[in-house]
Amino acid sequence: MKKYFLVGLFGIFVASYAMGAPSLVNGIAFFVNGNPVTLLDVYRVQQRDKVAQNIAVDILINEKLHEEEIKKYKIVATELELGDEISAIAKQNKVTPEQIESYIHANGGNWEDYKEEIKKRILKRKLYQVISQESLKMVDEKELRNYYEAHKEEFAIPQSIDVTKFFSKEGVALETLIKSGGKEMPKGVGEENEVLQTMALNPQIVAAFTQGKIGSFTPIYPIGEDFVTFLIKAKNNSSIVPFENVRNVVLQKMMAQKEDYLIYEYFEKLRSNAKVNIIRLN
Repeated sequence: MKKYFLVGLFGIFVASYAMGAPSLVNGIAFFVNGNPVTLLDVYRVQQRDKVAQNIAVDILINEKLHEEEIKKYKIVATELELGDEISAIAKQNKVTPEQIESYIHANGGNWEDYKEEIKKRILKRKLYQVISQESLKMVDEKELRNYYEAHKEEFAIPQSIDVTKFFSKEGVALETLIKSGGKEMPKGVGEENEVLQTMALNPQIVAAFTQGKIGSFTPIYPIGEDFVTFLIKAKNNSSIVPFENVRNVVLQKMMAQKEDYLIYEYFEKLRSNAKVNIIRLN
């Protein structure tokens, strides 16, 4: 349970760190593009992340640059998005949001601080999406075609797919099946072999079958009164889709591979142009 939601817990204990800090009050440590960072901010990060002062300063500069860009692009996180994010964290840990809140309170944390950290996570994710989308406009057509030629097998669509369909009234049972790699068959799960015709599949789920690897499971789908997942066993009579028909797919795949580097490069440029004025660090 701790693995997922404790990532955001560091902000919860800031108040207790502040109480134990040497008399830092709100003295200014440095400015980032005119935005102040206090000595207390530096101390909090040092305690939170267990890092040296210079590392804490580096982290805070990065945080300020993120805040500037989020404001620049007018990115917001709604209460609905916040609720959905917390619900997703709870689901991953097989608990409820209420249980997460209880856990935080029981460990001396603050629920509002926790939600604020989750909100920051959402804002950063949306910012990275904006940065990636901006980078899409700069992609050269030749680069796209080169990627397509080098990864043609990724754009092959089979005429039919051999699968084993697993179905259950309980989605949790199928999650257990998938996590075990098909080795554990929970009670109440049925199975049957099928041959699916690709052209007959719902366009919204075709990618899960055509791009999924042999021996892998598809996501779980609600079909009728059951939950269903498919084990991909074989793909038959594959043919390569012309570049013109999959250009956008090629673009998304290529950018997904480059995303981490693009974001890193973006903030390195911001960092090199940032005006950081150190006032005092002790």
